[in-house]
Parts: sequence; C-alpha cells; structure tokens
Amino acid sequence: MVKSRSRSKEIMIISGNRSNFRFVTDLLITLFFWVYTVIVIIFILSATTGFSNVVTRTLNTTFKTTNSEVQAVILFGFIVFIVIYLLLFINRLYNKKRFGKLTRRTYPEVVTQRELIALQLMSVKNIKKLESNYVIFEKNPIISLEEEKKHEESD
Repeated sequence: MVKSRSRSKEIMIISGNRSNFRFVTDLLITLFFWVYTVIVIIFILSATTGFSNVVTRTLNTTFKTTNSEVQAVILFGFIVFIVIYLLLFINRLYNKKRFGKLTRRTYPEVVTQRELIALQLMSVKNIKKLESNYVIFEKNPIISLEEEKKHEESD
C-alpha cells in the first residue's frame, strides 16, 4: 500500500448539458442567498457595534428588536462557543494524559507478487496483466469464495 498523497494537478473540464432555464434559475438562487448573507452580516456587524444604518433600522423595525437584544444574542453565542471550546480542550488534555502521546499508524510494506499469488484469489496470469498496464476485465478476476470451495473440494 502506498502512502496517500495529493494527486497530481490535472486540468479537468467538466461540461454538462444544462438548460438555459436551469442556469438562470441557479444564478438567481445563488444571487439571492449572496445578497441575504451580505444583509445578515451587515445587520449583525452594525447592531453589534451600535452603528445605525438603513439595514439595521429596517430589520430592527421588522423583527421588533433593538441593537442591545442583538448584542445579547451574540454575547450568548460567544459564551456558548467558549464553554464548548473549554470542554473540548479539557477532553483533549484528559485523553492525552490517560492514553499518552498518539502514535500514528505506520503504512504496511509494498505487497510483492509472491504474496499476491499466495492469497490464491487471482490467477497468476491476471496478476501479471494487472502489473503490466491498464487492463479491462470482462469478468471479475478475483476468485469468489464459492469457486475456491469447489477448487478445494476437487483437490
């Protein structure tokens, strides 16, 4: 088994058959959510800092809130975040103290042809085909357990 690594950078072009109607619909939905996200960010930032603008006044009027209520919600969220962070940090310290330093898994050695043949799951001819180049098998080259049992019974 080979260590996992990043794939080589290949240029991939994916072309699809998407209708113009679907493209426009996707574009409109995406734009709608981008605008929504920008409005929410402006609202939260201006309400948190106490800066009053058109967006903040409109949303405060619509939802019948004040900047202090928004600040309280954000403070509550921040406190919850800190509590969860501390709990996870304490859990990490506990695990480190109890189980010690984490040892990473070592990768096994490369499988040799002899080991593959010893498994008796594939014929030698198919193993050599796989080692040579890109091969397409019409039938699954791995010997099923039923065939193996038949093979053992015949021996």
